[in-house]
Amino acid sequence: MKRLLLTSLLLLAATVVGAGEFETIKAKTFDKKKFVFPTDVRGSRLNVLFLAISADQDNGIYQQDLLLEWQAQLDQRDVFSEEVVAYHFPVLAGPPFFVKGIISRALKKSYDGKVPLDQAGVLFIDDLESFAAAADLSLDGEPTIVIADADGKPLQAFKG
Repeated sequence: MKRLLLTSLLLLAATVVGAGEFETIKAKTFDKKKFVFPTDVRGSRLNVLFLAISADQDNGIYQQDLLLEWQAQLDQRDVFSEEVVAYHFPVLAGPPFFVKGIISRALKKSYDGKVPLDQAGVLFIDDLESFAAAADLSLDGEPTIVIADADGKPLQAFKG
């Protein structure tokens, strides 16, 4: 089953043409290590990026809960390996600097024990619309899973 899913993802990734690119964002993972998104993703074949992109806290929590549930389902099927690595990033439009630490600590508690903390963190950005547009993603209040290549280039997005 794992090989079938990996093969399907690779075939799908190989057929996607003209996908956008993510903005480069300096961040910290929840284990407090520096992380440059998407440059520092490390899946040797694919990276599965679980993105909760929202300007609204309630919607962000809704997206986050669904994305964590989907990761749990994929974990049960042994999808992830050194070749296929999962990352979780809530994407938030730049709150004031003095609030970022509070937000990061609160979100860390939500992810702790569910995903490796070196594979999750908050992306604080200036403009949600431009972030989404650069990667050819829609801002529709629904959670986003992006399959990216080994270099972090988006290949395919799934919404829902």
